[in-house]
Amino acid sequence: MKLPGNVAARAIVAFAVAGTVTGAAASPASASAGTLTVCSQGSYSSYVTFVARGVATAAVDPGGCADFAGFAGDEAEPIEVYGISGSAAFRVAEGGYRGSLGGKVVTYGKPGDVWAVTPDVGEDAESDDGS
Repeated sequence: MKLPGNVAARAIVAFAVAGTVTGAAASPASASAGTLTVCSQGSYSSYVTFVARGVATAAVDPGGCADFAGFAGDEAEPIEVYGISGSAAFRVAEGGYRGSLGGKVVTYGKPGDVWAVTPDVGEDAESDDGS
């Protein structure tokens, strides 16, 4: 997923500042096949929906991480990342997931100023601009 420059810059700063996240946030080597890890580093809870499957992870509380297993597959598929603040859900980002690689989603910010890092699904996945 291509991020606008200001979002990518904030994500890089967030990795540098959040020492507990820095080493493992987007490393494919740390991901287990069939498992999606969701980390909520912002001030809101986060969850991920698997668009084509019609299922979602449970919400992860702010400051926490959780592993969700059972999402196998060789093809890249779209995911959507949501936040929850109070009783209101809001969209944070979209991205991709490939079960054979596993992956990690990390959300940041506060309601009104949110962003996320999503898994790298490989070169053959379609980018946001259709290329």
